[in-house]
Amino acid sequence: MVGARTTVDQPVWGAFAPRGLGRVLLAFRSLGLSHGVVKKYLARLWSSLGVPVPVDIRYDGLKFRIHPHDNAVENKLLFGSAHRDARELALLRAVLAEGGAFLDIGANIGYYALSAARDGAESVLAFEPNPIVFERLRFNVGANGFAKTIRILPVALGDKAASMILTVAGRDMGGGRIAARALPGERTVEVQVRPLIEVLAEAGVERVAAMKIDVEGMEDAVLFPFFETAARALWPRLIVIEHTSQDSWRRNILSWLLESGYREIERNRSNAMLERVDG
Repeated sequence: MVGARTTVDQPVWGAFAPRGLGRVLLAFRSLGLSHGVVKKYLARLWSSLGVPVPVDIRYDGLKFRIHPHDNAVENKLLFGSAHRDARELALLRAVLAEGGAFLDIGANIGYYALSAARDGAESVLAFEPNPIVFERLRFNVGANGFAKTIRILPVALGDKAASMILTVAGRDMGGGRIAARALPGERTVEVQVRPLIEVLAEAGVERVAAMKIDVEGMEDAVLFPFFETAARALWPRLIVIEHTSQDSWRRNILSWLLESGYREIERNRSNAMLERVDG
């Protein structure tokens, strides 16, 4: 069973600023050379040399406390030179400038949620059911002063309210999946699952500017119940959806959205970006 950890007594952001060898390695990253094999080598070198973790960094102007050895997203933020999801964030920034809420479904440590709050979202709902990652998310929200803008919810989303199992995938805290039962040897935690439409109603959200969803192949289970019941006025103007796990979908939510009032404006190896045709 995966247990929750608290951030109540954690030192303030900056207490784990990179020092010594850690600063040297991150300086190499800042040269723009840390991609692919080089990035993997830098991560292995960091680990083999015993550079302390966690580490506090600024990334794209935001404050993060990073635990790079058990979360792929945190690893990429610390060791990669590329600006992560730069195009997605640029499209979101343009939409958020017009007002409305932002939904970060599968928030992880808050990269999208924090970016949205910084870029003008009226409110942000960030969903993260993994209790360990949830605490990291909460710390990052507080470190950036966004506690009034970002509401973080320790729930998963699905087609009905239920208690289910979240499995944690190996060394990637952000790669868990929701299941009725665990496979032998899997680390698990019981989480609450709720329909998105109910959460939005309780939160008083009447206008959604944009949504990002990355829930490891459960995108269809989250989105079909919402889009098939929500008033069209509540449909997001922009959707960023991870498409790499669509082989796990029971119904193709991406095709359905394209047939139901959205058009695909861009796609990369991870995400498809959809715009609502009627604005």
